[in-house]
Amino acid sequence: MLGVGIAVAVLIVGISASGSEDESKLSTTSASTTTTAQPGEEPLSTLPTPENIQTLVFERSYSECATYKLVNLAGKYNVAVKSEENVALAVGEGWARQLNAGQDAIADGRDGCLQGFSRQ
Repeated sequence: MLGVGIAVAVLIVGISASGSEDESKLSTTSASTTTTAQPGEEPLSTLPTPENIQTLVFERSYSECATYKLVNLAGKYNVAVKSEENVALAVGEGWARQLNAGQDAIADGRDGCLQGFSRQ
């Protein structure tokens, strides 16, 4: 009985120790590879974004770009070179930030925005 208790204690300590190592690796990795954040903004996560959040980023970007003119969106998102590609990327990143998504959701937002522009 005592041997089983010791084995369980060792297993729990081993799992919690390996979990803290993984967490420290994730925090250093996510901070090093990010999009360019504006001053005062947190960098986007490098972890995978859940599919339902990616879908929301796509839908919100699509709707916004289908509704508003490119020049208005360029102003809202502070895009210097006003092209569909640049504005779509800024809109995608804006919605990814708004919905606390990761970097992988920016491409979904960009694609949604470009499709939205085609609907105007």
